[in-house]
Amino acid sequence: MSNTGKLFEDLVYNIVVSQVNKGQFLLSDPNVRVCRNAKYYSKDREANIECEISVEKYLIDPSTNTDVRPSIIVIIECKDYSGPIPVSDVEEFHAKLQQIGADNTKGIIIIRSGYYQKSALKYALSKGITLARIMPENQVSYILYRRANSFSNVLGASMFRALTEPGFCSDDGEEFFSLSGEKCLCSLIDNLIK
Repeated sequence: MSNTGKLFEDLVYNIVVSQVNKGQFLLSDPNVRVCRNAKYYSKDREANIECEISVEKYLIDPSTNTDVRPSIIVIIECKDYSGPIPVSDVEEFHAKLQQIGADNTKGIIIIRSGYYQKSALKYALSKGITLARIMPENQVSYILYRRANSFSNVLGASMFRALTEPGFCSDDGEEFFSLSGEKCLCSLIDNLIK
């Protein structure tokens, strides 16, 4: 991973930790762990899958019972590409989610420099995977998550362009925008899985 990718992961990780500590993330204390590079066993691979950032929610305190498994896991993957995020990356992420625990995982892919291919957006929508974009210099941020059954019902023209065109900049200079109305990234992270 490049240093830029590590810095981006650090940024996202710190936002998630802050939200959990404030009790503003869906998976908040008690019994929550925010992890870096956590490994989850895949029966299909007969090996572990390592995840950049994950948030684990337990029914009981995992520090007192080390055999307990998380009830739900939010897997967050950071992509700091300069080019397009292809559908194959989203498909691979979905496969990881299925192998980690299809019934108790939620997936989020967050990008900064790149953009999503149209087919990646459609696939993510059909699988309920959250897609987010932090624009260069944090000028505009966009989010896509499953809110409707139709791709065209979810995205307006500006949203579609922001997610699929490299270097897109808002005409109105918004600092942050999301489909569900959040005004900052912290609120977005908090509401992604509600």
